Amino acid sequence: MEKTQAQILKHHGGDGEHARQMITSTYESRHDNDFWEFWNAQMGTVIDKQDVLLDLGAGIGQFVKDLALRYPHNRVLGIEAAPYMLSAPLALPDNGHLIEDDLNQPQANIAVESVAVVMANMLVHELPQPVLMFKAVYQWLKPGGRFCIIDLVRQPLENYLTHKYPQKTLWNQAVERDEVEDVFDHFLEHNRYHADDIVFMLRSLGFKVVENTPLRDGRFVRIVVQK
Repeated sequence: MEKTQAQILKHHGGDGEHARQMITSTYESRHDNDFWEFWNAQMGTVIDKQDVLLDLGAGIGQFVKDLALRYPHNRVLGIEAAPYMLSAPLALPDNGHLIEDDLNQPQANIAVESVAVVMANMLVHELPQPVLMFKAVYQWLKPGGRFCIIDLVRQPLENYLTHKYPQKTLWNQAVERDEVEDVFDHFLEHNRYHADDIVFMLRSLGFKVVENTPLRDGRFVRIVVQK
C-alpha cells in the first residue's frame, strides 16, 4: 500500500491537497447530463435490486454518493488508496461506503459475482499495471455485469503539446526547464496505455466489448465491457 500511495502522490505532483481540490471541483463537469444519459443506457440496465455497485479510485466519494442516492436499494462501495482523499470523505448515505485498498493488487473483501457495475474514471493511466485490478473486477462482477473505463489514452506528442500549449508558447516564449520536464513526465504517464492496449487486456480475461468510444479528439476513451 505504501508504494502505491507514494506513486499516486508523485503522479499528483507531490501536493495531495491541490489534487483533491482539483479532482473534486471538476466532478460536476465530468458527470453532466450526457454522462448520466450514457450511464442509464449502458450501465443502469444491468443493475438489479441488492446488487453491489462499485467505484474504483473513488476519491472523497462523490460518485459513490450519487449512486447511493440514485439506487437506494443497492450497496455502493468506493475503493481509494490516497490518504489525502480518505482524510476528507463526504457524508454518505447509509448504503454508501468507502474502502481503503491498493488497486495495484486488490484485497477488498467483496463477494464473487455480487457486483453489477464497476466504474474506473481517470484511474487506469495511474496504474503501473492494471492486470491484477482487471482480474479482481472480473471475479467480483456477476454474469452480465458491466465494467466502464473512462480515461486518458496514448496520443502523439504533437497532439499532447498542442493541447497543453494552444498558443504555442512552448515554441515562441521562454519556458522554465522544470515546467517542460513536468509536462513531459505527465506525457509519459498519460500515454501509458493505448485504447487498444486496454481492450486487449480486458478481452484476454474474457470480457466482451460493448462500447469503445474515443472522446475529446481521441485524448480520452470510454470503454464498456461485459462479463
